[in-house]
Amino acid sequence: MNSVIQCLSHTNDLTTFLKSQRDPKSVTKDQRIFSEFVKLIKEMWSSGVRSVTPSDLKSAFSSKHRMYSGCAQQDAQEFLRFFLDSLHSALNEGVKTEGLQLADNLNDSRKADLMWEWYCKTEKSLIKDLFVGQLKSTLKCTVCGNTSVTFDPFWDLSLPLSASSTRSKLENCLELFIREEILDGDEMPTCSKCQTRRKSTKSFTIQRFPKYLVIHLKRFSETRWSKLTNIIEFPTGEKELNLTPYASTSNYSSTLYSLYAISNHMGSTGGGHYVALCKHPQTGKWHEFDDNTVRDATESSLISSSAYLLFYERV
Repeated sequence: MNSVIQCLSHTNDLTTFLKSQRDPKSVTKDQRIFSEFVKLIKEMWSSGVRSVTPSDLKSAFSSKHRMYSGCAQQDAQEFLRFFLDSLHSALNEGVKTEGLQLADNLNDSRKADLMWEWYCKTEKSLIKDLFVGQLKSTLKCTVCGNTSVTFDPFWDLSLPLSASSTRSKLENCLELFIREEILDGDEMPTCSKCQTRRKSTKSFTIQRFPKYLVIHLKRFSETRWSKLTNIIEFPTGEKELNLTPYASTSNYSSTLYSLYAISNHMGSTGGGHYVALCKHPQTGKWHEFDDNTVRDATESSLISSSAYLLFYERV
């Protein structure tokens, strides 16, 4: 929890917004979580404070999510998803509407825009504005060639790691993510044209890019009994991550991102420890946050086999 909070605390637009809030109402459990987070951020960024204990925030969060009430080890990405969802729910001004019905003859770009507009009406908050992008999923029947395209929001990108290499680049993980996958056997979907289950291919591309992109490196297997310790070389400098090759369309002139925070996991599936590495929004200097201990860090030390969550800002 400490590691993820430090990463979110260094998300500049989010912290600026939270520091401007005046005693937010806390009627629901999500609003209580938001209110405690506002108090914590204000305290963390006030001068003269050496360290703060987020016990009130943990108490508020575990009152909604009982699995976090104890001290058992939990997954940072799962916590981040639950936490952002609570912040979003506390701020959500969206209106629940009926499901969206789309005409079959719409082109992909128009379909994507309509689905995004519908999503933004029902999910309307600063959290959504900052962290949510849109994925394009293409399903193709190998028998008749019929193609089905859907567009879905995403809060982070969970990237697979190559099991055959101990060292690879983030771009290799992105290529694995968008690579066409064959769905066969039990995974075969029903083709709407053939009206029966068919061997198909599935692929992803990014339709809409978020302001803040969270990349989750899938180091743990589905059963979580093993951990991949590959070193993933990811861009660490200003405007160094270029996501244009993974875009659905060529309309984007620039999709450049800068790294500003990392959540590292040391240890194994049985036990471990999370540490945050964050870039100060004013000084540009990197620091390592290990619970209540803070150390200076260098850009050359950021890449390691412990990197688990990467936080990027679009520039």
